[in-house]
Amino acid sequence: MAGRRDNGAGYIYQRKDGKGWRGRLQDGRKPDGSVRYVNFSGKTEAEVKKKIQEYHKSEDKDFQQKTITLGEYLTNWLHTFKRGTIKDSSYDRLENTANHQVIPSIGDIQLQALTADDIQKMIADLKRAGKSYSTVKKAYDCLNAALRHATIADDIRKNPMLMVKMPEKNLFEQTEIRFFTQEECRRIVEECGRKYTTGAPVYHYGDVFVLILNTGLRIGEAIGLLKTDWNREDNTLHVRRTIARIKERDKDGEPTGSYKRVANTTKTYSGDRIIPLNANATGALQRLCDQAPDSPSVVSSSVGEPASPERVERSFYSVLKNIGLEKTGVHSLRHTFASFLFAAGTDVKTVSKILGHASIQITLNTYIYN
Repeated sequence: MAGRRDNGAGYIYQRKDGKGWRGRLQDGRKPDGSVRYVNFSGKTEAEVKKKIQEYHKSEDKDFQQKTITLGEYLTNWLHTFKRGTIKDSSYDRLENTANHQVIPSIGDIQLQALTADDIQKMIADLKRAGKSYSTVKKAYDCLNAALRHATIADDIRKNPMLMVKMPEKNLFEQTEIRFFTQEECRRIVEECGRKYTTGAPVYHYGDVFVLILNTGLRIGEAIGLLKTDWNREDNTLHVRRTIARIKERDKDGEPTGSYKRVANTTKTYSGDRIIPLNANATGALQRLCDQAPDSPSVVSSSVGEPASPERVERSFYSVLKNIGLEKTGVHSLRHTFASFLFAAGTDVKTVSKILGHASIQITLNTYIYN
């Protein structure tokens, strides 16, 4: 007798030797993504069908008995499946997203009771609270990854994220990119080079800002430079790493409250790049190298130790305050560099390559369509 599918009862068929019946039920997927099957056997078709029905009942009961909340599940997923599989800096960002955006909103809901409506409301609430598109998208991606894992592991029957819609970027309030004018740049560079009457520089990191203004480097990339990255013969700079600030953790992965600096590969594959240097960038590089002649790093602290991104950022705030300009981050120097390239007629592909963007579309969205 040929086998057949009975709605909800799996695939049931009679053995070829006629001695009994068998059934096979597709029951979710294994952690590796492959289909998981459960097999049954009995003397009659009715007996196999009954066993499959009883299995369904026991499975439903098991699911109902799971009382783990989404917050508990997310925390376990982070510690068990994400920690050690991504960069420490990426893990910190993912954990912060879970702890500050997702869990405070819907973390108390039972995992089994979580619905697409709950998640969609969380996204709407974040948007209404003025969170940026990037922040809301991180929360969406975090949940999507965790619940996809829960589905594959059979911790939930269906993934509610399949019904959730991420609002389009243009529906969010756009953050205005800060650019400096030519005159403001002149004042910044002049202030960065100011010295005390003793001849010592007022700003230890002043030339870092001159370098970024003339190369478009990210602050972590500038701090991650080694002197060997500077090809003096070609007058180019090889950008191949970035410095990130990450949380110190105990043996169980819990934050200790302290932070440490680590050198990572660049933010994207395209971030590993060689960029040309103009005279201003070359001068800033030379002065930075001269500050700590025994250090392999281009940018070092006043005592020759690796520089802290936070201290460099605070130094830039002081520069702006002392010349009466509105407070903004070092990243505005990178934006200004890009704007000068476009003003000079540089094509978008070249600008994208110099900035180390992952795609030309990112450059267009940032500077052209924004």
